[in-house]
Amino acid sequence: KNPQAFRRLFMLIASQTGDLTNFSNWAETLGISVNTVIQYLNVLEESHVIRLVPPYVGGKRAEITSRPKIYFLDNGLRNFLFGGFASLQNRPDLGKLAENLVFSEVCKYTDPLLDAVHFWRSSSQAEVDFVLVRKNALIAIEVKATAMKKPKISRSLRSFIQAYKPQIAFVVNTGLQTELTANKTSVRFILGSDLADRLSVMAP
Repeated sequence: KNPQAFRRLFMLIASQTGDLTNFSNWAETLGISVNTVIQYLNVLEESHVIRLVPPYVGGKRAEITSRPKIYFLDNGLRNFLFGGFASLQNRPDLGKLAENLVFSEVCKYTDPLLDAVHFWRSSSQAEVDFVLVRKNALIAIEVKATAMKKPKISRSLRSFIQAYKPQIAFVVNTGLQTELTANKTSVRFILGSDLADRLSVMAP
């Protein structure tokens, strides 16, 4: 009904990839209703352009339990709309780019009928980028856009491990490959290029 607002929304969500959604702010910015924003997002999701990722709710009172995050299934389309195609060294949005790339890889190796992809965030701002629920297995994924020189488990990931005891936690980065154990959880530091192989060999 409003192609101009639809296009502006498309560009707006490209600039806020990986952020918590705020439908009210988007509606106000675009001069349309919240219901219209939701309808347009539904069109994009049903067209397999974007994916709304809900928070992981494991029963802890301190969790944020309502607002989803939004990602593109195609990083190239996201870059066309926002960020361009400059080299990684000149990208102010490098973190968002890396996070969206990992999300698209996760989607390739998960079954939408059997698996569920979430993120986790607490009211104290502890956050894990992705939480994959696969049958009875819980897998945490943290994304680092830069190379890591030493294996270090972040405070947020450690909080999630202590609370939910996932079987595996991947820390995706650009330089470090090693493995640690925290509270009986295998924490594996891997390259982004290896994530697909790691997920593909894990039985759904």
